[in-house]
Amino acid sequence: MTGPFLGLALSGGTLKAAAHIGVLDGLARLGIRPDVIAGTSAGSIVSTLYAHGYRTEGFEALLCNFPGLKLIDYGFPVWSSAVSLVRQRLIGDRQKIPSAPAGLIRGIKLQRYIERLISSRALQIPLYVVATDLISGQPVVFSATDTSSTRDGAGMTAIRTTRKDTYEEMTDIPLAVIGSCALPGIFTPIQYGKYLLVDGAMRHYVPVTVLRSAGCQKVIAVNLYRLSPNYEPTTMIDVLARSFDILLRESIDNDVALGSQVLVLEPDMSRLRWHRFTQMSECVEIGRKLVLDRQSEILRFLDQG
Repeated sequence: MTGPFLGLALSGGTLKAAAHIGVLDGLARLGIRPDVIAGTSAGSIVSTLYAHGYRTEGFEALLCNFPGLKLIDYGFPVWSSAVSLVRQRLIGDRQKIPSAPAGLIRGIKLQRYIERLISSRALQIPLYVVATDLISGQPVVFSATDTSSTRDGAGMTAIRTTRKDTYEEMTDIPLAVIGSCALPGIFTPIQYGKYLLVDGAMRHYVPVTVLRSAGCQKVIAVNLYRLSPNYEPTTMIDVLARSFDILLRESIDNDVALGSQVLVLEPDMSRLRWHRFTQMSECVEIGRKLVLDRQSEILRFLDQG
């Protein structure tokens, strides 16, 4: 058998991404471990930790000690936008790489938090992290595949998934993860070389195609986004929000529409109205229960040729 057999694709989902931890635990209880893992946005955080050896007990310890609001560093976006405007007027076209004004959250504390979590751990399975280049609008796929090295980020490359792929070496996994999570307007875009990175969910909410391109024969895709069936618009804002939701759903459908080689798991998170830090344990249980409820289907999927 050539190439990896099973890839696991984890979607974005803000704090709801804790459900991915439950999915991973449920799969482990069935004796299933992915050969390759990929994540977008918040799913990239879980993917990165899993690829660096975090399992059920380690994840539970992280949730019990999660810093929560302590990870938020305010970015002063109004002041930053004013400074950026002045800089642009002074420098103009001489600036090769556009600088971005700060979002509501800078993301530096979150980046350092991820650095601490993986600093003493070796990469155990290949890892893919998806971000979006704000300059070109193209997805950027970061891959860390050298599992023989203990140096964080070894073997990391950036692949712009255009018709002609461009490869660049990268050595900073936490920075790539923060770029994948940088929701425009909320997080500050992440500057890395010629890229200005924002949330990967803008292009690949569920990174299935990334794993298929990596040669995975089977892919289990975990999608945390559903269109609410109880939609009742009362304002024009509701109509606009629903329109964006439909576009996101179309993007998700395109990501997962790869036939019998992809199994999609969609935990029902609808009862979680507000995604508070205190609800993360409940998200874990929802993900775990979904896998155990569908264990027969999952095992059949993996047994099929």
